[in-house]
Amino acid sequence: MRRLSAVFLALLALCAAPAAAAAGLRLTVWPVPTIYSGTTYSFGVGIEKEDRNDGIVHHAPFTFRTTLPPGVEYTGWNGGWTCSTPPGNLRDVTCVYLTDLHLWIPGSSSLQINAKVAPNVTPGPISVVATLESSEVPLPPTPVCGASPSLTGCVSVATSYVQSQIRINDWGYNNGTVTNGPVAVWTGAPFEAGTQNMLVVGVSNSGYGPTNTPVTVNLDLPIGFVYSGLVAANPGFNCATQTPVTRVRCTTPYMIDQGYGFFSLRIDVALNVAVPGPLYVHASVANDVQAAPTDCVTTPLQAGCGRLQIPTRAPRVPTLVGDSITHAPATFTLGQEAGPVVVSYRNVGEGNAGATTVYVQLPPYFEYRGLFSASPAATCISQGQVAAGAVVVCQTSGLLSGGLGWISLRLLPHAQAASPGPLPVVAAFDLAVPSSTAILQSCVANPAQSFCARDTITTFFPCALQHGDEGIFCDGFQPFVRP
Repeated sequence: MRRLSAVFLALLALCAAPAAAAAGLRLTVWPVPTIYSGTTYSFGVGIEKEDRNDGIVHHAPFTFRTTLPPGVEYTGWNGGWTCSTPPGNLRDVTCVYLTDLHLWIPGSSSLQINAKVAPNVTPGPISVVATLESSEVPLPPTPVCGASPSLTGCVSVATSYVQSQIRINDWGYNNGTVTNGPVAVWTGAPFEAGTQNMLVVGVSNSGYGPTNTPVTVNLDLPIGFVYSGLVAANPGFNCATQTPVTRVRCTTPYMIDQGYGFFSLRIDVALNVAVPGPLYVHASVANDVQAAPTDCVTTPLQAGCGRLQIPTRAPRVPTLVGDSITHAPATFTLGQEAGPVVVSYRNVGEGNAGATTVYVQLPPYFEYRGLFSASPAATCISQGQVAAGAVVVCQTSGLLSGGLGWISLRLLPHAQAASPGPLPVVAAFDLAVPSSTAILQSCVANPAQSFCARDTITTFFPCALQHGDEGIFCDGFQPFVRP
């Protein structure tokens, strides 16, 4: 018991001991980041005993002072301190810490000084200077400022002013179809009239932060380019057409310091767009501090501007040509359903074909009985009188560029059909919507046209058709006279 009492008394004596003259306080000012213009700024502060185990108690209050660099104004603090500035003066900051420092609490809680930076600070080097003192460790009349952390009561930390900047960074360079930079050239396939394309805009930010809101990008599209919707964005951008309709405005609340963002847009290219270009998309970006330049069209390389050069081309169009009409067997026997009549065609154009109408003009008394097959799938009907020469009309989906299509017809040549022929079969291939039989009439008159095809069928009139199914007079001795 006597030994424990002695230890306790020793601890009491330690806590009550006065500060030694040589005892020091360590002042740390860190981190001290770059001072970016036109946005928020903060740096951290901490104090601690020079030697935790020296048995010395440093009594509060502790006073921290700093004069913020020109153009930097105090807005508040975070941490277990109390800070203030004189009336009308937002640069001279005084903060007080009210807790003693000793073995068990050797350092202060953290302190963060918050400020805002004027937009017009001049880029270049600057230092943040701060002092620390207490009644027991007063500040010398002429303090020597050292690097952080410092035991001299004064710290000087070098930093610099840097101009904040938000800029058009690129036009989707990572996609591999455009040159890099804010002024770029589209190197992918030309934007084709009548198609939808994608436009990507990349934006980078240096310095500005969450208080610099909103970030606004204006795009001026060339005539013939129409905004059709947002594909993706990061961070979230909202885009809408403005007045005039060639202007698209995209906004996001803010961008983080050293952040990169992008958005991609669907662009419909009008059929009457100017070709072959090049056409130009102009862009500008702004926030609450950095205004959008007004002369981006004439000076696209300045900060906050961008320009994309895009080539255009006429629309790829499909072109259908008649490939052939074939039939089997070589001679059709009247009164009997024959093998297929195959109508073939190709798309030799650059574009994919849409819905296609195929017309087939049959000889008189040839009856359409149905389809054997078709590629692409087709739906066919017979129009007109069989006796006058029916027309088979088939509707089918379009062929891809370079594709081959065919329709295989079942036909019945009636006994009244001419014999021995040859009898013409003519086809026409039409992409017009709505389609008209005028194209078939043109092919009948001139089947050598590219969108036509023609074949002739030889027919055979068997003797049995004259004398009935039994054909008892078809013995070679009776003369054959076709009625």
